[in-house]
This record gives sequence, C-alpha cells and structure tokens, in this order.
Amino acid sequence: MNLHLKNSPKEEILRAIVNIIKQSETFFIAGHIKPDGDAIGSGLALSSVLRRLGKKVVHCSIDPIPADMLFMKGARNIKVTNKIKTNFDCAIILECIDFERMGNIISPSQAKNIINIDHHLAHKNFGKVNYVVPNSSSVAELIYDVFLALKIEPNKIEAENLYIGIVTDTGRFQQLNTTANSHFVTAQLLQYGVKSNKICKKLFLTTHINKLKLYGFALSNIQTDLNEKFVYIKLTKDMFKKSQAVDTDTDGIISFCISVPNAVVGCVFKEIDNKTTKVSLRSIERFNLLDLISQFNGGGHKNAAGCTINADIDTAAKQLINAFKDKLSAK
Repeated sequence: MNLHLKNSPKEEILRAIVNIIKQSETFFIAGHIKPDGDAIGSGLALSSVLRRLGKKVVHCSIDPIPADMLFMKGARNIKVTNKIKTNFDCAIILECIDFERMGNIISPSQAKNIINIDHHLAHKNFGKVNYVVPNSSSVAELIYDVFLALKIEPNKIEAENLYIGIVTDTGRFQQLNTTANSHFVTAQLLQYGVKSNKICKKLFLTTHINKLKLYGFALSNIQTDLNEKFVYIKLTKDMFKKSQAVDTDTDGIISFCISVPNAVVGCVFKEIDNKTTKVSLRSIERFNLLDLISQFNGGGHKNAAGCTINADIDTAAKQLINAFKDKLSAK
C-alpha cells in the first residue's frame, strides 16, 4: 500500500520520507516539463540538502532551465536530458501528476522507492510515499516541511531557492493560492539570509527586450467576450517570430487578462501549429475552472488551470468561449 494523506496523517508521511532518505544512497530528482521557479527552486534545495547528507544525487530536467532563472544558485548544474539509464535507490518527483508530466526521464522500475511531492488538486498517488497537499501554494513549502522533518536548517542558498519557489508560485503573494503558511515559511526563510529585494529585482524587474516585444504584441491584441467576463490573448507563432521571444517569455502575460475590472476568467491561447493550441487560464476566487477545463482533458488548480485543444488557435478560442458561455452568463 502506498502512503498518502487520505490514508495516513501528515506526520507519518514525513517520517516515511525521512526513513527512505536515510536508508537510500542514490537519488534521482526531477520536476515537471518546462520547469518554473517552484520546480527548479524546490529541486535545487532538496538536491543540496541530500548532498550535505552525503548522498549521490542526479538532478534532471527534460527541458532547459529558462534564461531568467539561470541566476539561481545551482541552476546551471541541473542535467538537461530526455533519458537516464541508471537505477536509483530513490526517485523524488516534484510537482507532477505522473511520470509523463516529468518527461519520463526514468521509468518507475529504475527506482527502489518513489516519493511524490505535489500541490495540485488533480493528481495521481503514483509514489510509494505521496506528500500531496493541494492547499499548499507551492512545492517549496512542502520541501521546507521535509527540512523540518530531517531536523536540518536550510543554508542561505537552499533558503533562497525555496523562497524563489514560493514567491513565483504565489505571483509575488498576490494570487489566490497564497496562504498564512506561505507567509510563515517565507518569514522563516528570510532568517537564513535571503535578500528578498535582490531576488525580486532579478525575478520581476529584469526583462530582456524580446520578452517586452512579445508583451507588446500580446497586449495590443487583448480581447474580451461574454460581457468582458472572459478576457483573452492569442499568442501566434508570428508574434514569437517577430519578437524573437521564446516559450518561457509568456510568463506573466495572463495576469493582464485577469486585471480587467469585470474579468472572471483570464485566458492565454498559444499557437503550437495549425492543429494544436495550448491554453492557460486564471479565474477569480469564486470561479472553479476545473469542472469546465476537464471537458478538454485539462487540469491544474481551482483558479489556475490549463489544457491542450487539438484545433487551430481561432477554433480553439471559439470552442473554449462557448464552453464557458452558460456559466459566465449566469454570473
């Protein structure tokens, strides 16, 4: 039987994680495809503390680390690969509902023990031990719990990387997933020497010109529907070509959609090709995205979700707006 919060208390799960860590010598760590600040920061902090314990760690990502995250201590040492053939005593998978979300860099059979640490509502308890807390703002908060369970204080670099995980996944503590615990853990991390002003300047006040050009194209094409309750932006391949921006440069664009006064749902449609469109959504507190987005095999959180629609970008927009029509018209 695997351990998870529905069949075991938090303390038992954390004890099980500590026991596996103590009994293991070799570790595989990875977060989700297209890693963000939380996946990167959590993985770096965890890798660091395991190495301090004398463990051998292979920290991987199937996709490159975004350029604006390479300032993070240790980020350049993450192994970017699509396959590792080694076997491990333990694999710790962060912020993934399954191995596919991690990119299948290894298979489950390559690890004696699998620890799954996640904070998404839509998840699969695929690990031997599953520490999945949907009301946590970030995996970084959960990794801090692991530090406490190990009775080890984070060093400055580990604290910085955990701080980055929390501050990025809460949108600078402005998003609905921000909790009292988010602020509590952050307060603890600041005591280890984290300079929040310097980190936030690098994260939020330093932007390369190509990203700014993409923002320009995006904002000049912002649109509304359903009495301005549905606000959306279409990001076409032509916009990326003209701005010379990359996929990770889209971070933050959706916030402009939800900032419109009457907005209930904000959406960014990203053209992959003429048959595929990626969709990201945000909503106000009372509006649950998951019920509707499940129609498109999507997932995520109540107020932050996404999916892929197998259609061109214009058709995808029409399909999604039509799906939201009844529920938004009633508001």
